[in-house]
Amino acid sequence: MGKREYEALGIILIIVLSMVLGYQVLPLLIGSTGYLFVFKPLFWFGLSLYIWKKPRCKFKGKLKLYNFILMWSTICAIFYIFVFFSGGFLDGIGASPYAKNIQGIIINVFSFGSVIVMMEWVRNYLINRVKKEYLITFCLLTVVVFSLYRLNLRVITGLDTWTQFIQYAGEYALPEIMVNILLTYMVYLGGAYPAMIFSTLTSLPMWVFPVLPNLAWITKAFIGIMMPVVFILVIRQVYQKQAREIKLKEQKKENAGSWIAVSVISIVLIWFAVGVFKVFPTVILTGSMEPVLYPGDVALIKKCDSKEVQVGDVIHYWKEQIFIVHRVIEIDEVKEELRTKGDNNSAPDSKPVTPGQIRGKMIGKIPKLGWLNLFLKSDSRVPNEDVVF
Repeated sequence: MGKREYEALGIILIIVLSMVLGYQVLPLLIGSTGYLFVFKPLFWFGLSLYIWKKPRCKFKGKLKLYNFILMWSTICAIFYIFVFFSGGFLDGIGASPYAKNIQGIIINVFSFGSVIVMMEWVRNYLINRVKKEYLITFCLLTVVVFSLYRLNLRVITGLDTWTQFIQYAGEYALPEIMVNILLTYMVYLGGAYPAMIFSTLTSLPMWVFPVLPNLAWITKAFIGIMMPVVFILVIRQVYQKQAREIKLKEQKKENAGSWIAVSVISIVLIWFAVGVFKVFPTVILTGSMEPVLYPGDVALIKKCDSKEVQVGDVIHYWKEQIFIVHRVIEIDEVKEELRTKGDNNSAPDSKPVTPGQIRGKMIGKIPKLGWLNLFLKSDSRVPNEDVVF
């Protein structure tokens, strides 16, 4: 790497340092309000001022199509807002979490808006400053670091279960990653201003409107993942057509549907993981069901009514604050209760299971697939009686 790449890498490391300090240190020293409304704008202003004094970076798109790129970034932003608010007709409308008085709106617009604008200015420098051979590397670094900066690290480290992890990924993490890929592509083609336009227009309603769509997390995941993919495909197609970089035959051969297919599959997998469908997975955390299920295995659970459960079935049921996967050893039809036991436990579970606790029964397993979940977050709230052998 040369001087320009090391300089860009240094800026990325500074952003990472500010992100780490903002996780716990700075909010404790200056308060959450001071961190959000004072430190963050000043931090990005400092980076932007440093970059402003540097030689201008030329974006990679054709200069004669610059206004065309600006136009399409605006169109995509307006369409995103339309789809977002259309979701409110399906899931309902709720009160905005932001300030609703004029003073609060002005503070939010200038504080949060300035950070968004300056982040795109810095993104442009990081992407268009480096040499072509390092472009992909710095694009990936920028997407990852900027996504983590926008996400709430406290929430991530506080996730306790596999379901919470998947839901957070679908509602916040994956949409944030996808929009950062889109913004990075925009600064690659047209510099900072197309990305600024998209980010500002899509964020402004959140700070200004007193009511907003109260979308279910599944709807947020679908919109947040699909829309950036569609925008990338559209901008890429129309840009290349205008720039005459590809022939009509090549356009027909290009499989844009593969991008959409990957996005749809990602959304379906998220929905599957959190139980939207009839069959859903659950990660095994303890050894109480060995040798049938080991810690880190994923049990496939089929939703069912208690009447469908028979003695010998392995069921997934709710107990206190956790879900448990144990085998049914006895059914009391009079009391409508089930007795359960872990295959590797020395005694049956102390309390019977009622029909309302049952979520489904196991129909299969995938060995070792849940090891990542065990590595990221171990559940320390499992009652002793459910793991002692």
